[in-house]
Amino acid sequence: MALTQSEITKLGHVLMGKLTDLTIQDKCRVAAKAGMDTSKVPNVASNPPVNNALFKAFEELSVDDKQIALPIIAEGIIKSRSDHEEELVRLLTQHGYQYIDGAFIPVGLVDEREKAFIPPSSVEQISTAIDRLASGDEGGAITAACGAVDTATNAIYEKHNWGTPPTSFQAKVNTVFGKLGIYEEMLEELKQLGVKPNDAEELVQELHEATKHAANALQVIRRALGDVHGKKPTYTRLTYDSIKGDSD
Repeated sequence: MALTQSEITKLGHVLMGKLTDLTIQDKCRVAAKAGMDTSKVPNVASNPPVNNALFKAFEELSVDDKQIALPIIAEGIIKSRSDHEEELVRLLTQHGYQYIDGAFIPVGLVDEREKAFIPPSSVEQISTAIDRLASGDEGGAITAACGAVDTATNAIYEKHNWGTPPTSFQAKVNTVFGKLGIYEEMLEELKQLGVKPNDAEELVQELHEATKHAANALQVIRRALGDVHGKKPTYTRLTYDSIKGDSD
């Protein structure tokens, strides 16, 4: 995805700041692969003058060349050592980004456009989940996301006097959708819009399955938190995807 100039500037500062933690040989090699002119980097065994020269070389790149350079720098940092990867993941999330498959993805989830599709009682908790994820607190993020499910489903149970809701997220979600006839209503509306019956039924079934899987994933990742040691991009991405599925 194309980045704005301000995003390129911010990410450039973050990545170049982290690049300076590498050895002189490694950071010069990564910089060269990223298209930066390293010919003016002094041949000295002192980090400050080397770092200054590399920062200047990055600033001399055009905006388009900087966008090309950013993922190359990120990959170079990640491949250098595992502790550099963990630090980079933390830095990027603190600045509101994830690095996934060569792209920098904003962590932000709930904005004014999405609020119209999320129960008002859950918006604050979803926002809290994203804030916690951005600060590197995956456990707190999942806890907040689970709270959003609890809040929304419990409110529906109370409104319709259905008694005490089950503890399982998947059971709660299935019961709410089933008793309210959400899928049946969706199916009829699709048919009224002119969608072929077979296609309408397949679409509703796929959405039904996706909802069940999202609820179950959130439940499982919360249960699995105690088994997680350290942080990896896969875990951060899994946490984000679980929260996103919860809000959808």
